[in-house]
Amino acid sequence: MMSDGEAGWTASVFAEDRPEDMVEFRRVRSEPGLVVVDRLADQVRGLREVLPPPGSELLDEPARWVHYPWRRTVVRVLGPHSFRRLRLDRNRNKVTSAEQDRLRGVTVGIVGLSVGFSVAQALVLDGVCGELRLADFDPIELSNLNRVPASLVDLGTNKAVVAARRLSELDPYLSLSVWPDGVGPEAMSEFLDGLDVVVDECDSLDVKVLLRAEAARRAVPVVMETSDRGLIDVERFDLRPGPPFHGLLGEIDPQRLAALSGREKIPYALRLLGPERISTRMAASLLEVERTLVTWPQLGSEVMLGGATVAAVVRRLGLGQPLNSGRGRVDVEACLDALTLPADPGNRAVAEAPLPAESGDPIDRVLHAANRAPSGGNSQPWSITAGGGMLEIDIADDFVPTAIDIHCRGSYVALGAALQNARIAAAAHRILGPVRVLARDGGEPPREVIATMRFSDDTDPVLAAQYESMLSRGTNRQPGDGSPLSDAETAALYEAAAREGGRIRVVTDVDRLAETAELLAESDRIRYLTPVLRREMLAELRWPHSEDIDSGIDVGALGMDDAERTMLDLTVRNDVLDQLGEWDLGHGLGRLTGTRVRSSSALVAVFASGPRPVDYVRAGMAAESVWICAHGMGLAVQPASPVFLYAEDDTDLTRLSEARFGDLGKLQSTFDDVFDRPIGRRFALLLRVARARPERVRSARRSDRVRRHP
Repeated sequence: MMSDGEAGWTASVFAEDRPEDMVEFRRVRSEPGLVVVDRLADQVRGLREVLPPPGSELLDEPARWVHYPWRRTVVRVLGPHSFRRLRLDRNRNKVTSAEQDRLRGVTVGIVGLSVGFSVAQALVLDGVCGELRLADFDPIELSNLNRVPASLVDLGTNKAVVAARRLSELDPYLSLSVWPDGVGPEAMSEFLDGLDVVVDECDSLDVKVLLRAEAARRAVPVVMETSDRGLIDVERFDLRPGPPFHGLLGEIDPQRLAALSGREKIPYALRLLGPERISTRMAASLLEVERTLVTWPQLGSEVMLGGATVAAVVRRLGLGQPLNSGRGRVDVEACLDALTLPADPGNRAVAEAPLPAESGDPIDRVLHAANRAPSGGNSQPWSITAGGGMLEIDIADDFVPTAIDIHCRGSYVALGAALQNARIAAAAHRILGPVRVLARDGGEPPREVIATMRFSDDTDPVLAAQYESMLSRGTNRQPGDGSPLSDAETAALYEAAAREGGRIRVVTDVDRLAETAELLAESDRIRYLTPVLRREMLAELRWPHSEDIDSGIDVGALGMDDAERTMLDLTVRNDVLDQLGEWDLGHGLGRLTGTRVRSSSALVAVFASGPRPVDYVRAGMAAESVWICAHGMGLAVQPASPVFLYAEDDTDLTRLSEARFGDLGKLQSTFDDVFDRPIGRRFALLLRVARARPERVRSARRSDRVRRHP
């Protein structure tokens, strides 16, 4: 704590009825250049006009002279009681005189004097405290002047000192103490000693946690306001014990928080803010931190509103009025738009769908295996039917392809994967027969081909040996360790493709992986920022409360850490993405993909031999063979295909994104070069292969597209 008189923030008050005070005042007044402000007559006139008329104890109270050394000014003012009566008269009866007298006994500590400066000012304007403790170790910088009510002459001066000066100029009788070194662990106890309320507006998460621990021990309530959309948080430690931040951060170690980087702190900050409720521009800006922004933005007008909100909270606490622990919002924009906040759908409890039991019948097992095949967005585009000694795999009648599934090319790859799974299961159960992929005469997308397999009594030892790996195969989006594939592993992948007549390219070079990481990240950015592509992508995600959990991708299977999972709550918001699109930013949107690719051991491009649907079906068989092979070697596999994978020309690219088709074309050209695409071949699938921890969450499967007839 800084003692009175240090650093020139304490005003000196001289009473006209005390001879010793007046001796010192005459010395001060003799200083050259001193400005004298004497408007006492106006103040007395105002006091006499107060209703009901004040008594003689106020009208006859001796005046004071107040010296503000940092201004080289003295001001003549009413005595403390008459001053308070007149200054706070316009607060009545929002706050009654009796309540004002009670609030005069409230002591408030404020930690953090950026937002806290406006809080302190609001508290003093409303007269809801008699003593303030101000703590901040930072000086005023030019970038603070968008929200801190200081001035250019305050640059370089400690924030707490500047705040104390302004408050002293507002009320020279206010009891003030300044803590210019902030409040660390060693000063925490002294700072909180005797406080009635703690206002937390500091930026340090570790200090926030320590502050609450000490406040809880002393049964002191903690108030926090975060200016975006007016979030107000009250923790009534004076009423009952509880975890800090209402348990939103779980078990937390202050020392660990202190060591986190700025980006590592974002998940914690977002948990406190509620990512689904942050304003559009704030959420969009958070995705730009350390990209095009140094830190998150704050508006002075919103900070001022926060000061008003905290003042209302402190007033309730000081007056003993009803106030719960909890959180709320004072959202000006929502009020102006006459909107109400939506209920949080995440509160609905939905039971997980049980996995269907696998039948012991060989044909049922073939059907089950075919239905376990991968497909874009887990859309399961197929219709799988067994009957009359034949298995047929077709595009389902009710299937609607997405924009990136150009001419159903991705769906045909999925059909090929389903056919490959069926062959493996049939071989394992000795009912394998001949396979055909047929083009329909005059067929129109999405029903141009049909794949068939006749049941017989044959087998294939190589296929049969893949049965268990095929059943346990899944998408693993966990980050890899970056270790390279061995020559034997690479050769095994090439052999797996060749067995099905497929052709692949395995990229393991670190520089080429890094180049592809940037390319795929930019492809993801374009997908996020293009409304139709984004809408279809988000429609693929399944949340814990989703009703149709038997298709799409379970968000639990995205392989995200806390930071990535928390940021997902922002990236699924259309308003946020529209804002980034308007700014042509969002370069962090592809960070997850870029990070995953850089951590990979290899990327495997699977090629189709031509443009026909039949070619993509056969490429899907080869892709599934490669995937099962990699999985059998203990490798994680994830499709990592760019949005333009199935585009053939500018027309296709324009349909994907009219605004960004040129950018997509450049990315596609680079993509061709990285994988040295063979002449005449088309990309069918891109697989990311890595050494990673197992993924325990698997997306569910529909059962209504698998049928068996006699």
